[in-house]
Amino acid sequence: MSAADARTAAADPFDVAIKRENDYLRRLDITVAPPQVAAARRREAAKIRKTTRIKGFRKGKVPIRIVEERYGPLIDERTVDALVNGAFRDAVRRHDLSTIGEPVVSEVDYRPGERLSFRIDVEVMPKVDLARTGGFRVKRRDVDVPDTAIDEVVENFRKEHAVLQPADRQPRSGDVVSVTIREHEGDDDAPAKPYRFELGAGYAIPDVEEAILTLAPGEEGRFTVSYPEDFGSEELAGTTRSLRIHLDDVRTSQLPELTDEFASEVGNFSTLVEFREAIEEELRLRGEREADEEVGEKLVDAVIEANGFEVPPSLLSHYLDRVIDAPEGTDPEQVEEARRSVTPVVERQVKRDLVLERLIEDQDLDLSSEEFDERLSKLAEARGKSVVEIRRQLAREKQLDPLRRRFAIDKAFKFLIDRSDVT
Repeated sequence: MSAADARTAAADPFDVAIKRENDYLRRLDITVAPPQVAAARRREAAKIRKTTRIKGFRKGKVPIRIVEERYGPLIDERTVDALVNGAFRDAVRRHDLSTIGEPVVSEVDYRPGERLSFRIDVEVMPKVDLARTGGFRVKRRDVDVPDTAIDEVVENFRKEHAVLQPADRQPRSGDVVSVTIREHEGDDDAPAKPYRFELGAGYAIPDVEEAILTLAPGEEGRFTVSYPEDFGSEELAGTTRSLRIHLDDVRTSQLPELTDEFASEVGNFSTLVEFREAIEEELRLRGEREADEEVGEKLVDAVIEANGFEVPPSLLSHYLDRVIDAPEGTDPEQVEEARRSVTPVVERQVKRDLVLERLIEDQDLDLSSEEFDERLSKLAEARGKSVVEIRRQLAREKQLDPLRRRFAIDKAFKFLIDRSDVT
C-alpha cells in the first residue's frame, strides 16, 4: 500500500454500501481494510495484556507472543466486536441515519491479518413523502353551545369554591365525612386509621359507604364488608372483613350564590353575565377546535391513504409497549393477544404522528415565541386570567410543551383544511 493509500484508509477506515430494502429497512455492507483490522487487533491484544496475570511475569508485562498464544480467539472476537460497533456508529453519523430498534449483524467474514466484511440490517425512520395533501372532501359538524353546558361549567366553579359546613345529621351522598376505621376480628382490634373523603365520589368501597350512611356523628358500629375482586390491595381483594367504623364528623358543601361578586372572585369579570359569556366563548372555541380536529383527523386519514408508506416494526412495537403495559407475571399469550387486538389502531396512530411531523417540518408550522405568546393571551382572556397566571399554571402542570405541540398540530390541520373541500 502506498503512503497516499494509507492516508486515505486512515481518514476513511470503513467502506460502506447502503441499500434501501424498503421504506424503513436499510442494508449496510461494510468492509474494513487490513491496516485498520490489524490496528484494531493490536489494540484489543494490548487491553488483554494489561490485565493478564501469568506466573513469572509482572501484571501487564506478559510478552505479546504469549498473550497471542493463550488468548488469540478472544482477541479476534473482541476485534470483530469493536470494528462492527465502530463501523456502525461511523456509518450512522456519516450517512445521517435515523435508526430505530437494534441492528442485526450477519455475513461476518474475518481472518486475522486480512480485511473484515459484514452486513448490518437496521430499521430507520421512514422518509414520508407527501405527494398529495389536498383535494379531499369531508364534512364538518356544526358547533352549538347550549345553556345547559354553560350551567354545568358554572356549577363546577361553584363546587370548587364551596365552603364545608358542619352538619349535625346522618351523612348523605356528597357530604365530606371524617371517620376512624379499624379491622375487628374476635377480641383483637387492629390499629385505628383515620380517613376523610367525599361520599359518593368513589374514594371508599360501596360496603363502607353504605355503613357510614347509617351512622350519626359520634356513633360507631361494627360492619361486615366485602372487598371487590379488583381491589387495589391483593391482600384484601375478594375478601370479607369485619370493621369497626366511627363517624367523627359530617360536613356539607355550602355553594356560593351566583352573584356578580362571585364572578369577580373566580376571574376578572365585572358581572355574572360577563362570566357566562366568557364561558360560552371558551366552550364555543373548544367546540370549534374539536370540530376542526375531527376534520383534521379525517384529512390525515385521507393523506395516509393517498401516500402509502410502511411502518417500521420496531417503531410499532415501541408504541405497543406504551399502550400495553402489562404487569409482571401476566400470561404472555394474553399480552400477545392484547397487542394483536390493538395493532391496527396503534399503527394508524404511528402513521398519523409521522404525517403530522412531516407536515409541520415541511410547511414550517412550528410556533414562534411570539405566536405562542399570542395564543396564550387568547387562552388567558377566555379564562379571565392574566397571561402570567396562565403560563404559571401550565408550567406547574407541565403542559407548556404539549400545548405548543397541540397548537402546531392545529396549524397542520388548518393547512390540510385550506387545501380540501370542507362542508
